[in-house]
Amino acid sequence: MSRPYYRGSECAFGNLFMWQTCYDIFWTVAHDFLVIKVKRNDVDFFLQPFGGKDEDLPLLMQEIKEYNGGQPFEIHGIYDDGKERLLKAFPDLEITDDRDNWDYVYLQQNLATLAGRKYHGKKNHCNAFVKEHPDYVYEEMNRSNIDECIAFGDMWCERRMGDDPSLVCEKCAIHEALDNFEALKLRGGVIRIDGKVEAFSFGEKINDDTAVLHVEKANPEIRGLYAVINRDFAKNAWGDVTYLNREEDMGHEGLRMAKESYKPEFMIKKYSTVFK
Repeated sequence: MSRPYYRGSECAFGNLFMWQTCYDIFWTVAHDFLVIKVKRNDVDFFLQPFGGKDEDLPLLMQEIKEYNGGQPFEIHGIYDDGKERLLKAFPDLEITDDRDNWDYVYLQQNLATLAGRKYHGKKNHCNAFVKEHPDYVYEEMNRSNIDECIAFGDMWCERRMGDDPSLVCEKCAIHEALDNFEALKLRGGVIRIDGKVEAFSFGEKINDDTAVLHVEKANPEIRGLYAVINRDFAKNAWGDVTYLNREEDMGHEGLRMAKESYKPEFMIKKYSTVFK
């Protein structure tokens, strides 16, 4: 049996690492399966089991249930191959669509060039920005500017925490990632205006053709800046991949509209279930 080729954001080690404190992420290997446990909103759940043999899946699931005190447990982040394996082992298992957590995957070339009529509006945003800020500077994220990026991320999150308490967690995750930037083999891009950091983005390459972009922050008061950091980061940091996974929209209407407006090449579907 050939191994599936994963492009999903749950398969990015840096993603799991940066959110480990917020979500109490733990992992183990049992019967040659990688098992990952997560806690969100005081609810424990597991990601789909990775690896292992189909015939060992029922034994693994029973052991997870015993670990959970014999109680039903939730599984999230199930990809198409995981859904197929689970239904093969448990035909009566009810598996539901989890649209809010589908990943948006784009062609790197499309985001880097914004070529064609479908990106006309995005190109206009970029042109307007460049007209107002012709001397802006894009630079690679590295040891020399990471502290400034952390400070900018702190400010960005703190200004919005009153409306969105989850940003306390995101602020922590950004620190985890950037404090371990080199060890995690992350890549990042930074935009300066008049010498000041006004936007940054970072992510990681997870296989030969795909990178996952974890965080993108920009000063919302500067017109076109989000469009420019998106374009410049794709162009300068990711010329060696075909696809850029910009993760999920989490059910936020504004985020969904923004991600759809960049015309994803495809979506990575995800499902969830309760194993009883």
